[in-house]
Amino acid sequence: MNGYGKIIEISENEVNTFDITKISCILKSTINRNDIDELGKFILINKDSLNLKLGITNYYLHKIRELPKERFINDSIQLKNLKLNFDVFWHTLDENYAFFKERNLDWQHIYEEYNTKVDTLTSELELYKIFNEITDRLDDEHTSVRPSEDIRNAYEKILDTLEENNSTPNLTIAELEEKILNKYIKNANRYGKSLHGNGLLNYGITSNNIGYIQLNNMIFFSNYKVSDTLSGYDFLFAYLEESKKNPNYQEDEIEGIKRLMDSIIKEFNNTDGIILDLRFNYGGYDVVSLEILKHFIHAKAKVFSKKAKTIKGFTEAQSFFIAPIAKPYNKPVCFLTSHQTSSAPESLVMASMPFKNITIIGSRTMGITSDVLEKKLPNGWDLYLSNEIQVNYKGECYEGVGVPPDIEIDYPIDEDVFIQDLSIKLKNGDEAIENAFKLMKIK
Repeated sequence: MNGYGKIIEISENEVNTFDITKISCILKSTINRNDIDELGKFILINKDSLNLKLGITNYYLHKIRELPKERFINDSIQLKNLKLNFDVFWHTLDENYAFFKERNLDWQHIYEEYNTKVDTLTSELELYKIFNEITDRLDDEHTSVRPSEDIRNAYEKILDTLEENNSTPNLTIAELEEKILNKYIKNANRYGKSLHGNGLLNYGITSNNIGYIQLNNMIFFSNYKVSDTLSGYDFLFAYLEESKKNPNYQEDEIEGIKRLMDSIIKEFNNTDGIILDLRFNYGGYDVVSLEILKHFIHAKAKVFSKKAKTIKGFTEAQSFFIAPIAKPYNKPVCFLTSHQTSSAPESLVMASMPFKNITIIGSRTMGITSDVLEKKLPNGWDLYLSNEIQVNYKGECYEGVGVPPDIEIDYPIDEDVFIQDLSIKLKNGDEAIENAFKLMKIK
């Protein structure tokens, strides 16, 4: 799979997926041949080529003569070797990460700087600290390492101790979402659970007849049985584990958001405009974003394109088009953004750019526009990284700088400062919402 560092081996009885670099070939997963649809929809192009469709993206695979057995890593002692894990981590990003230039990081220098340090490590916890140091320097929320549970717990215990010594109680993002909702909507409708622990999608009509939708993630629209006791990223990873068992998980997400949006648009039919609040949306699936956008547009258009990083360059770019639903909303629409608007909602904002009935109000988004490429390190830890360059319909890339608004509000970049600042100013009205009200009256 060019641009993604993967090999898929399909036999009569099973399907094996391998993550590869110049120095490694690691078995990532094995599933029964009958469950091959869990990986996506395969289409045979010719005897030497396959197309794999997952979500909105097409992945292309070419047939190879044999597996690179000289690169296999399967010895139990070798798999745990700290230096080997560092080398595979470095090579994986070297071969697949797309934004070293944009993130101002000399990747070769990183190897030279940390290579000798890794030789002196004595524990996996120390290795994890180094991985965190490096990914922090990239400053890319899509690029991180998720270790085993025992290492994660040990590391979080250290962080908790530091936070206890330096923290003061502040308003949470979930509490802020509720404050805004309660200020503008009398009897709000609430659906689902977000990463923040409260409503996934909250909506209602304001006293001046504007429809307000607060959308806090682009995922969690399928009815998986995930424990109510889980919250935050524990909830997310439990949800993703359940979704992996379902070959049609993205289609189910589309169906879930479509059903909700169809109902909301019908309810908002006689409003004078709609505000879609994405300021607290941490991401999810692009298919959900595009399904939402279909309800606000009136013509088919190209919305963005993307290409994946390869060892020698990039894959051929794929262009994405969307068309409106049968009866889309036909009054003015405003999308609200902040620096916390990240990933899939950024795709929504980027995709809305060709349509003149939609106005973006707020600050630039976070600037993590690539899909997340999931890889395995030899010791079983998960490595996530940005390997795709996504550009808008004009060919403009917003990685690292964020998608710009039409009407700018100078929100703080730091999340906690942003939350407290917005909360304090809320008593005089939410600046973004009040701007949307004025704009819709003018129109």
